[in-house]
Amino acid sequence: MEIVDSLEKKTLLKVFKEFSIEYTITGLSKELKVSRVGLWKILKKLENNKLIKLKQVGNGKTSTYIIEIEWNKITEKRIELYLIEESFKQQRWLNNFEDLEKITDFLILYGSIIHSPEQANDIDILGVTSKKNNLINIQKTIYKIQKSQVKHIHSINFTVEEFKNEIKNHNKAFIESINKGIVLYGQEKFVKFMKEMHNG
Repeated sequence: MEIVDSLEKKTLLKVFKEFSIEYTITGLSKELKVSRVGLWKILKKLENNKLIKLKQVGNGKTSTYIIEIEWNKITEKRIELYLIEESFKQQRWLNNFEDLEKITDFLILYGSIIHSPEQANDIDILGVTSKKNNLINIQKTIYKIQKSQVKHIHSINFTVEEFKNEIKNHNKAFIESINKGIVLYGQEKFVKFMKEMHNG
């Protein structure tokens, strides 16, 4: 199955994942390396489809727009689908970590293993669960998985509340894992978690 990374998809995921940044059209166009005019067309299409909101700041020539997620069922399902498509490109890690799917609310793969797997020293994963008792099970499962891996698995695991507090305290490493990581499992719960972060 071929998965196409359209500019619409990249734009929506960028605004969704980088929740701590208030993107303007100029700022987002630089990040996505597209023209302001090209991005404006994409943003208007996303706005018409009720996926984002363009919030005007200022008046007249000095006015600009802040880009925000338009939270509704369609937006949530669209983002969830895009996250699943991202995970499908990491089939090796989906297979390797499949035993963690049932004991985590969501599992994020992040770090150099995504873009430079041969050069990466570690496999960085972040597991989040709503059940504190599962933290021990997660660690035991990772220990078993490690036996079949050449590279060291560097795992950090939290309860949902613990992870929420880390994000609210602006822990740069974990915010970066959200911004640039891949959600291997639990996309639906991850979207709900992120909705709370956006609205918080």
